[in-house]
Amino acid sequence: MSDSRLGSISDWQIAINGEGFPLRLSDEVQLETARGFLPADLRDQPSGFECYHDDVRELMGTYGQIDFGRQWRHALGFRTGSDIKELLAAWMAATAYARAANGVVFDPQESKIFTPQQALDVTRNIEKDLPSFERAMREFAKKIGAKP
Repeated sequence: MSDSRLGSISDWQIAINGEGFPLRLSDEVQLETARGFLPADLRDQPSGFECYHDDVRELMGTYGQIDFGRQWRHALGFRTGSDIKELLAAWMAATAYARAANGVVFDPQESKIFTPQQALDVTRNIEKDLPSFERAMREFAKKIGAKP
């Protein structure tokens, strides 16, 4: 959530680079019309996340029990499936966007608002836990005879 918007994917990429994240957004997407899956490369591997321009008033009304601290003007929504790499890509993108647009990250699953610095901490924790999560998924796949 923010009071301003970034003007382009290029502006967003500059913010991502400024955070030092190994994430590269597709430059074939127009930020102002982004709706649906936004392809990206995470550490030079295909990834991405869903991205929507959400109605901020509707979002805040849906979570009326949450103190958002103020009435924000814009909401950019990020959605992922069960892929942990997509989750990491979404948190990287959201963290960089929030810092660049002087906003916050709202996680509806946690019912919590994160400052850009707090969002960076969450992102770093996901990044740190990624190898052990991937290892556990490979072991589980072996147990059930599936491809990891």
